Amino acid sequence: MKEINVVILLFDDVDALDFAGPYEVFNLSTYAEADVEKLFTNRLKRKPFRVRTVSKDGAAIAVHNGLNVTPDFSFTTCPDFDLLIVPGGPLKAIQRGLADEETVDWIASHKEKTVASVCTGAFFLAKAGLLEGRSATTNRVATKWLEQMFPNVQVKTGVRYVDEGSVVTSGGVSSGIHMSLHLVRTLFDEEMANRSAQTIEFEWKG
Repeated sequence: MKEINVVILLFDDVDALDFAGPYEVFNLSTYAEADVEKLFTNRLKRKPFRVRTVSKDGAAIAVHNGLNVTPDFSFTTCPDFDLLIVPGGPLKAIQRGLADEETVDWIASHKEKTVASVCTGAFFLAKAGLLEGRSATTNRVATKWLEQMFPNVQVKTGVRYVDEGSVVTSGGVSSGIHMSLHLVRTLFDEEMANRSAQTIEFEWKG
């Protein structure tokens, strides 16, 4: 059975639920009970997702509203991964992030991976060139801003997420949970996604 390595980007003033929602979805996803019994090795159960966090320099970051979090890796120490999650934050965080060429270039360097954004994280993807000529969504209060800044992005409104294959974007905050469940379903199956939604007691209709 395959394992998907997930990396979540963290930065100062990131919105907590933008990264914590996907973090919980992927970490609490499991194989069916009958299959899990076959996956014990040295009393450790292998799950379908391995989730870790990264920031530019690996130092602790201050989440929007004050929570302090220490990422697992820096850009230079981050191991290979399959799926990158780019969360969002308030205007000040996005403006600062878009001006940070190192962060934008790091995101762009992983365009061969599956890259997904939550909320205003879509601005990072757009700046990195991943949304050029593609459909995308973001927090509903930021859709006009995204359209104005990146006119080659086809901005969708009134949707939880937009799946463009290797690039997936979601709306504001809790929409990242919907998108993450969608990714669980895409990477594995409907049964696992429904089981994950039930585990976190989240009403999800796909």
